[in-house]
Amino acid sequence: MNFKLGALIWAIFVIVICLFAGTKQTAVDTSIMALLPKYEQKPLVHELQEQQTAEYANHVFIMVSANNKQSARTAISTISSQLGTLAGVADLTTLVSSASTQTNALYPYRFALLSEPVAKKLQKKDYDSQFRSALSKLLSPMGAGKTDPVQDPFFLYSDMLLGQTMNVQVKIEEGLLRLTNIEKPSYLLVLELHKNPFDLPTQNQVMPVLQSIKQQMSKQGVNVSYSGLLLHAAKGAEQAKFEISTIGLGSILGIVIIIILVFRRIVPLLQILLPVMVGCLVAVAVTSLWFERVHLITIAFGAGLVGVAVDYSMHFVCESYLHTGTTVVRKLFSGLLLGLVSSVLAYGGLALTPFPGLQQIAVFSATGLIAAWLSVLLFLPLIATKNTLQNKENYLPAALLLNRCKETFPKLDQFPKVASLFIIAIATTSLSLFFWATPQDSVRLLQTSPPSLLKEDQQVQQALGNSVNSAFLIVSGNSAEAMLENEELFRLQLDALIQNDKLVGYQAISQSIPSLQRQRQNIDLVKQLYQAKLDSYAQAIGLSAQQKAIANNYVQENPPTLSPERWSTLAISAQWPGVFTPHSTGEYASIIRLKGHLSEDSIQQLQAAAATDHNIDYVDQIADISATLARYRTKVADWLFVAYGIITVLLFFRYRLNVWRVMLPPIAGSIISLACAVFINGGYNIFNLVALMLVFGIGLDMGIFLQESRGSAHTWLAVSLSTLTSLLAFGLLALSKTPVLYHFGIIVLPGLLLIWLLSPFMQTSRLETQ
Repeated sequence: MNFKLGALIWAIFVIVICLFAGTKQTAVDTSIMALLPKYEQKPLVHELQEQQTAEYANHVFIMVSANNKQSARTAISTISSQLGTLAGVADLTTLVSSASTQTNALYPYRFALLSEPVAKKLQKKDYDSQFRSALSKLLSPMGAGKTDPVQDPFFLYSDMLLGQTMNVQVKIEEGLLRLTNIEKPSYLLVLELHKNPFDLPTQNQVMPVLQSIKQQMSKQGVNVSYSGLLLHAAKGAEQAKFEISTIGLGSILGIVIIIILVFRRIVPLLQILLPVMVGCLVAVAVTSLWFERVHLITIAFGAGLVGVAVDYSMHFVCESYLHTGTTVVRKLFSGLLLGLVSSVLAYGGLALTPFPGLQQIAVFSATGLIAAWLSVLLFLPLIATKNTLQNKENYLPAALLLNRCKETFPKLDQFPKVASLFIIAIATTSLSLFFWATPQDSVRLLQTSPPSLLKEDQQVQQALGNSVNSAFLIVSGNSAEAMLENEELFRLQLDALIQNDKLVGYQAISQSIPSLQRQRQNIDLVKQLYQAKLDSYAQAIGLSAQQKAIANNYVQENPPTLSPERWSTLAISAQWPGVFTPHSTGEYASIIRLKGHLSEDSIQQLQAAAATDHNIDYVDQIADISATLARYRTKVADWLFVAYGIITVLLFFRYRLNVWRVMLPPIAGSIISLACAVFINGGYNIFNLVALMLVFGIGLDMGIFLQESRGSAHTWLAVSLSTLTSLLAFGLLALSKTPVLYHFGIIVLPGLLLIWLLSPFMQTSRLETQ
C-alpha cells in the first residue's frame, strides 16, 4: 500500500511539473557562445562588445557579382523582389538616397575636413605640392566630387572624398551600393533581421529563400555570396538536430535490441525504459523552468542520460527475476542510494562552474537521475511482480554466460606485484598528463561551420573592407570631443606601427570626422595655403581679381566646422552607428578596427600602449574567451580532484579498506581515456575534463553495485547491460561533428569500456561492509 501511495504522489508530481513547464514558452538556443561564461570586463568594454555583436548578428550581407553591370543590376532587381517576401521577418536595404545630395553634404566643411595626406603636406608647409596637384586635377576630369576653382581652388574637397571612400570600400552608383575593390561589377544588399539569428523560426523562414536565390542566380551566371551570423547559426542548428536524432535513435534502437535479446520479452523493455522516460521528462521540465533558454547541446547531452538512468532500472529488472519487488527494493536500496549520491555529486559539480551550458547539463542530469531513481523505487515494484522465475535458482541465460566469463578473470589482490605495477603505471601516466599534456583552450575548437561557409563569409567581409582580425581598440572620453581628441592622439602610435610594417592599417571615426580642435587647426592650415599660393594659382589659371577675392573670402569668413550632431545625420555615419551616443557609464567611446594579421610583437606593443592610457582598451574577444576557457579548465580540474577525494572518503565509511576496489577502475579508466584523447587530438580541453565527471559517475555506479551484490550473476549482467547502453548513448558522440559533443564522446567511449574491463579484476568474494 505504501508503494502504491508513493507511486500515486510521484505520478501526480510528474504530471503537474510537466504541465506547468508546458505553459512556459522556453526558447531553444543554438549558439555555441551561449555555452561559455561571461568573462570579466569593464562595463564600457562589455557594452561595446555587445553592441558590436548585435550589429553583425542581425544583418545578412549579400554580395551580388556578375560579368557586366547590366546583369548585376538585373539580378539585384530579381533578388530584391524575392527577399521582399520576407517582410515582417527581415528588412532589405538596396537603394540609398540621392547620390548627389550625399556627395555634396560634406562640401561646406571642405576646409575643416582635410584628408590626412593633404594635412601632413600643409603642416610641413609643402604648399608647392598641393599647388601642382590642384593644377593637375583642374586639367584632368578625373577628380572626385564637386569641383569649383573659385569655391575650392586647391581641390581640398576632392582629396577629402577620396580619403573618406578609402575606408568604406562602397560607393553610391545610380542608387545602389557598389563595392569598389572588386574587378567584376559587384553590389551590396543588406538584410536586417527582426529577431535573433539563433531564433529557429527566423532560420526556417529566411534560409530557404537565401538558398533558392543562390541556386537560381548560379544558373544565370550570377554569383551570390552571403555573410552573417544567421548562416552559421542555421548550419549549427541543422547539424545539432541531425546528430540529436541520430544519437538518440541509435541509443534507443541499440537498447531495444539488446534488452529483447537478453530477456526475450517486451515487458522488461517497458519496465527498463519507464524510469528513463520519466527522468528525461522531469529533466526537460525542470531545465525549462530554471533557464530562460535551453541549449540544443543540453538536450543532445541529456539524451545520453539514458546511459546512466537505465543503470538503476536495469539492476532492478535483473534482480526481479530472482525476488519479489519489495525484496528487490530492500536488497538494492543501499547500492541505488550510493550510486545516486555519487553521480549527483559528480554531475552537480558542473552547476558550480560559470559555464551556462554546463550548468544546464548539471541541472538536467541531476534532476533526471533523481527522477529516474524515484521511479525505479516507486513504480517498478508495482509492475515487475510477474518477472520472478518459478524456480528462483534458474538465472537468465545471459547472466550465466557473462558470469562464467567474469569468473575467468584473475583477481588483482591475488597478484600484489602486478597490482603494484598497475598502480605505478596509472600514477606515472597521471603525472605525465599533468606535466606534459598540452591544454587546448582556443575558442576556435568550438567552430562548427564548414570551411566553405567560413571562406564565403571571409570573402564578403574582405570585399566590404572589414578586417578579419578579432582584435580592436576602444577609445573613450568624457565627451564626444574628448573621445575624438584621445583617438587622434593614439593614432600617432598606430601610424608609427604602420610605418614600421607592424600594422597593415586601421579604421577610426576620427578619419571621417576630426575633433573640433583638429578641424580648427585644419582651417588655419588652409588659410596659410591661401596666403602662400592663391595669387600664383589665380594667375596660373586666369582668375580675375574679383574671383580671387571671392575665393579668399570663403576661407577668411569663419568656415564652418562639422559637429558630431550634424555628422550623425549624414549617410557616411551609417558605418559608425551610435558612436556619439553616451553609454550607461556616461562615457563616449569609439572602436578602432585593425586590419591584417597582427604579429605577437604588434599585439604586445598595442597592449602595452593601452595599459599606459586609461582611455584606451585593447580587446581581442577570441583571445579573451580562450583565456577564460583556460581559467575554468583549471577550476574544473580542481573540482575533479575534490570530487574524487570527497567520494573516496564517503565510500570509505562503507567499504573501509576495500574502497580501492570501487575507486580504482573509474580513476584508471579516466586517466587512460584522457591519455587517449591527448594522443589523438594532441591535447585536452575543458570539455574532456567535464566528460571525465561522466565517466567517474558511471564507473562509481558500476563498482558500488558489484561490491554490494557480492558478485551476483544478475548484478554483473545489469552492469554489463548498462555499460553497453551507456556506450551506445555516449560512445556515438565520438562520431559527432559538433566539437563539444565530440570531446565528450572521445573520453566516454574508451573510459567506460576500460572501467567495465577492469572492474572484474578488482572484485573479491571476501567483502567487509558496515
